Amino acid sequence: MLVNVLDLRERPYRWGAVLAVVEAASHDAEAVDADPVEGPVDVQVDYAERDGISVREAVLWADRMEGPVTLYLYDLDAES
Repeated sequence: MLVNVLDLRERPYRWGAVLAVVEAASHDAEAVDADPVEGPVDVQVDYAERDGISVREAVLWADRMEGPVTLYLYDLDAES
């Protein structure tokens, strides 16, 4: 279940192919002013990534995760 998105791309208008990373939203708990992940979480994705997918595909992929996750978007290739 997608709960947060951090877009860390230097080229934010390149949406056709990005590097997408998901991490458990509980990792965000240490950030200042972060919302806590409440209640028991049966399944937690520690880390997963996919490269060369569109921003839309990345959002849909992250939302299908079993536990609450944060989606990080990165440039796939700064040279292209």
